[in-house]
Amino acid sequence: MKFMWKAAFTRVQNFISQFETFAFYLKLPPLSFPCKRESSIRFAVSRLRENRVWIPASGMTKRVLLRRPQLNKILFNLFCAFFILNICGCQENAPTRPVATVDGVKISISEFNERFTREMNISMDKSPLTPADYDRLKEEFLNVLINEKAMLLRAGELSISVSDAELMKKIEEIKESYLLDDGFERVLAAQRVNYGIWKEELRKRMMLEKLILSDVNANVTVKENEARQFHRTHRGMYAPEKRVHVAQIVVLKRERAEIILNRLKRGENFDKVAALESIGPEGAKGGDLGFVGPGVMPEEIDAVIFSQLPGEISSVIESQYGYHIVKIIEIDKGTKKKWADVKERVLTDFRKQKEEQAYVLWLESLRSKAVIKIDQELLNKETVPLNHGTE
Repeated sequence: MKFMWKAAFTRVQNFISQFETFAFYLKLPPLSFPCKRESSIRFAVSRLRENRVWIPASGMTKRVLLRRPQLNKILFNLFCAFFILNICGCQENAPTRPVATVDGVKISISEFNERFTREMNISMDKSPLTPADYDRLKEEFLNVLINEKAMLLRAGELSISVSDAELMKKIEEIKESYLLDDGFERVLAAQRVNYGIWKEELRKRMMLEKLILSDVNANVTVKENEARQFHRTHRGMYAPEKRVHVAQIVVLKRERAEIILNRLKRGENFDKVAALESIGPEGAKGGDLGFVGPGVMPEEIDAVIFSQLPGEISSVIESQYGYHIVKIIEIDKGTKKKWADVKERVLTDFRKQKEEQAYVLWLESLRSKAVIKIDQELLNKETVPLNHGTE
């Protein structure tokens, strides 16, 4: 089922912008599904529409001052922790009239209110919702909960579960992502989160991941001749990509950056200045970040490095991480790749596309087999208090 997330799009955008304060650029595909070449915001909205479990794929994250391999595990753990902190409840739901049932399993109005409120307030967006948008979002989010109940029922049929040992291992991985030993506990306290409820929400996410891997992805097969056809149809995805070999100096204050820029203009060696002045770990290597492609660096820096010539030094560039001075060392315009060069990537992308399609059909099948009842009258009259203005 396709949903119309017009008003929610802005809220998701703002949520992602806030999450980037942790110095990550989000590309969040569900499970092992592909991260298409579209904005992280648009992709996130599509995942919210389908209530998918999110796990970042390898190589789809980037922090300005670190390398990708260092961040993939950290990003998932941080995202998992902060996302679940915002969707799990802090108090028990009181028994009440259900707003919907799935094969007799109830979705109470209190559960709906709690989950819906947290989803909508997650971005802290204060823009108003029209009554029509508000009603549409309520219906769409109820469908998300219905999908989740149907999936959990299927997991029960297949006896899929997450052991305490698996759960604790994942929690320890999440805790390790915090810089301070008690950072995780501090976040729980600051968010006033019930740890027991948070833990069970994490268990549920992990169980849904297992379900999709075993009931959907395991049944997907990929043949090389099909992958070749996919490659011919999507040849543009594998076109040579321009990359630049770039070095940077980054400091926390503009005044310091301007002083450093003047020193460079007077002829001081960029590598030596970077080693002495840059706060980034790459400073020890003369600020060398290696080759980067489009979309890896912050937009402000991206716009500069792909418009400069080799040897050029930029003016001071401000980003949310500080003040940067970048130098282009080399430009790689890319070369046309043969099938052998892209075969593994194409096979992976094609499998992910087939898994995506299989998931949609699988979810539609679950819903068609389930007895779903919705109390439309109760849903229509329910008013959920949000942080967003509705006037």
